[in-house]
Amino acid sequence: MTESNAVQWSYKGMQQWGMVVVSGVLLAGLLGGCASTPPPTPPKVAASQQSTSKLSEKAKQEQQQAILKVRAQTLRQLYKLKPSAQSEVENAAGYGVFEINGLNAVLAETHGLGVVFDKRGKPTYMQLARTDIDPKSTVKPYRQVLIFRDPRKLNSFIATGSPANTSSDPSIKVYRLNEKGVSTQADWGARYFRNPDLN
Repeated sequence: MTESNAVQWSYKGMQQWGMVVVSGVLLAGLLGGCASTPPPTPPKVAASQQSTSKLSEKAKQEQQQAILKVRAQTLRQLYKLKPSAQSEVENAAGYGVFEINGLNAVLAETHGLGVVFDKRGKPTYMQLARTDIDPKSTVKPYRQVLIFRDPRKLNSFIATGSPANTSSDPSIKVYRLNEKGVSTQADWGARYFRNPDLN
């Protein structure tokens, strides 16, 4: 082998060896990257913690405040027209205030909104649908105050809404207020249920 051939062979050998070294370094880097710990996955929010409301937080608060304003106005009117009702409300297991709108029964699935407070003062926002009206009739606007004497009935009312025979329950007293004044409402056919957008 001549000196020039030896140099040429040596140079080619170094090139091949260099390529092997570079390839080895790249392969080690790739394997190291694959073996590294992946970034942590963000924790999932439990289904029970997710909001089912269709309203924005701002709209939700505005509607809650509007209902609370009606509640304050209604209680003031009730206490003015029937002062003894104040002690009934204060000594009750809880109470609810509802505003029934003048809506056509055919066009509306719900006829009113309201709020129920337990003894601790915790509000639960609710809806109601009248069940004692003709499909072609129109509901005249009025307000309603429900006074619960039995804590169990109150808790059931808040949790699951009202059964069909609620209006005949002697442990629930109902005052009806309209432009004519206040009266005790003996028969008030309606179904009450929690408002999914406001709680």
